[in-house]
Amino acid sequence: MRFIIVTGLSGAGKSEATKSLEDMGYFCVDNLPPTLITKFADVCLQSDGKINKVALVIDIRGGVFFNDLFQSLKELEKQQFKYEILFLDASDEVLVKRFKEKRRSHPLSGGGRVITGIELERNKLREVKDKSDIIIDTSKYKIGDLSITVHPRFLPEYLLGYIC
Repeated sequence: MRFIIVTGLSGAGKSEATKSLEDMGYFCVDNLPPTLITKFADVCLQSDGKINKVALVIDIRGGVFFNDLFQSLKELEKQQFKYEILFLDASDEVLVKRFKEKRRSHPLSGGGRVITGIELERNKLREVKDKSDIIIDTSKYKIGDLSITVHPRFLPEYLLGYIC
């Protein structure tokens, strides 16, 4: 089973990466509270191979539940359940530009400056970024082109020759 936890900074392209994974046949769940990761992994294991590619988006939208992420990862490791963490990042300048283009406020800005929210989020995610298996800096990509970067890393090897 391929079990991927998609995380990273708000505005870095998690939604686009998840769409791309979904197009590749991954079962995707967005904004799952981290305390449910182990339960969801158990459900997938009990599917008799019907669910063999999973992507869970876990990010700061989970609020206080986000703090449970490392406990859930420790539980998976204790059960010898293999997982990967895909972390999406971008420069502060690019993130600010993306938020302005979409006319959205950053989830941690409290209605204030977007850059303040980005700085808070970057600090909060530092530990999970350090633990990540794959880090993609999306600064140089248009968000819609992110699938170009995601595909080669998550397609089965036998398909790479046909698509890439």
